[in-house]
Amino acid sequence: MNTTFDSDAVVVETSGQVPAEAITEARERVAALARFTGRPILAARVTLKHSPGLAPPDRYAARAVLDVNGQPLHAHADAATMDGAIAEMQDRLRTELARLRKRTR
Repeated sequence: MNTTFDSDAVVVETSGQVPAEAITEARERVAALARFTGRPILAARVTLKHSPGLAPPDRYAARAVLDVNGQPLHAHADAATMDGAIAEMQDRLRTELARLRKRTR
């Protein structure tokens, strides 16, 4: 069982003004998901976006794609804050990992 994934291995792309702390948080939250899968996470890519012209509920976005032993998992979240978007993205990835575990039992 793969219970670790190095946060430095998470590739993070940004668009707009995204603070360095958000990049670190996204890496750590995605790496923490390794404990929820019995398969290795081979790659992880996150895109963080700040769109100041949009209404507050959609101002920040976080998208992620994980390669879990060849199976791609996707998650997207919009929120009024970057922290909120990253947390929601992590929750959605956790849900997708749980579904993947049920399908592969």
